[in-house]
Amino acid sequence: MVDAEAVKKICDIYDWDGKGELDLFFLGDVMYALGMNTTKKVCVGLGQTDEEGKKFAKFDDIVEKVNAAKVAPDSSGTYHDYVELLKLYDKNNNGTMMLAELENILANLGDEIPKEDVQKLFAELCDPEDEDGFFPYMPFVDRLTGKA
Repeated sequence: MVDAEAVKKICDIYDWDGKGELDLFFLGDVMYALGMNTTKKVCVGLGQTDEEGKKFAKFDDIVEKVNAAKVAPDSSGTYHDYVELLKLYDKNNNGTMMLAELENILANLGDEIPKEDVQKLFAELCDPEDEDGFFPYMPFVDRLTGKA
């Protein structure tokens, strides 16, 4: 169960007209604001739209949707999923990958992250790349997921 008051407080931020309703275009943003790493597929399955102003839901309905997302199977990646993804880019099978490839994954695939935010993430979480552009990805995943 999620804290219903926390959900409603966040919904209130997105309630531009003060009607007590959330534009479902922002459903994923509410999930992220709650610290959930919910996939877009799950959000769309719960009613998220691709355009603003198409569909709205009362705050109580949003609380139900957030609870449904929290218990949805495969609603977010796990530590193991992240490691397996990065292993696909480990060309030398030595625990390293090209930093440029990780930048491409984060900036252009799935839930896209702005390039400026990717650079900030790298500055905080990545070890320096070597002269060939490779960096060890396990310390990055450990820091990203809070295991370091």
